[in-house]
Amino acid sequence: MFIVKIHKSVIVTYIGVIFAALAMYFAFTKVAFSDVPYLRFSLIFLMLSGVCDMFDGKVARMCKRTEEEKEFGIQIDSLADTINFIALPVVIMLSLGLNHVWDFIIYAIFILCGISRLAFFNVNASLDNPVSFYSGLPVTSTAIIYPLVGLLHGNIPENIFEIVYISITLLTALLFVLKIKVPKFKGCMYIIIPILAVILGVLLVVIR
Repeated sequence: MFIVKIHKSVIVTYIGVIFAALAMYFAFTKVAFSDVPYLRFSLIFLMLSGVCDMFDGKVARMCKRTEEEKEFGIQIDSLADTINFIALPVVIMLSLGLNHVWDFIIYAIFILCGISRLAFFNVNASLDNPVSFYSGLPVTSTAIIYPLVGLLHGNIPENIFEIVYISITLLTALLFVLKIKVPKFKGCMYIIIPILAVILGVLLVVIR
C-alpha cells in the first residue's frame, strides 16, 4: 500500500522529527504555556530532538535489519538532522525577528555548511568504516549550543542578544566544515548528556 514501511529501527528518529515540529509550532505561533517565553519551549524541544539523535543509532543497531533497511536508516537520519538541527534553528531565529539582509546571508552560510557536513557524513557512513572522531562539528551540536545561548534571552538587552545569536550561528556554520577532530560520544556520556539536557531544560523554564 505504501512505498516504505516504518521499521522499528527508525522510530526514535521519527520521534525526534516530531519534537522538531513542536519546536517550530512554538516558534511560528509564539504561543507557550504559562508565562514562559515561547522561545524557551522551542529550545527545549530542540534539545529533545538532540537526545533522540543520540540514541537512534543505538536503537537501530539493536534491531535486526536488512541491508536496505540499514541504508534507509542512514538516509532518514541525515534528512531528519536537516530538519531538526539546520532548518529549526533558522526558524527560531526568524521568529525572533532576525530577518535583515545580513541575517539571511548568515542563514545561507549556515544551511550550506550544514547540508555539506551531512553529505560528507553520509559518504563516510556508507563506507562502513568505524571512527573514533567526527571530522568537523556534528550538526547535532546545535541542540546544545542554542539552548545554552537561549538562557541569555530576556536577561540581556534584546539587540545584544540578537548579535550574540547570529554570531554564534556563523561560528557554528564554520565549525561544521572545518577540518577538526571532534570525539564521538562513548559510554557514560550517554547518561551524562541526557542529565545535562534535563538540567538545561529546567533552567530554561526557571531563569527568565
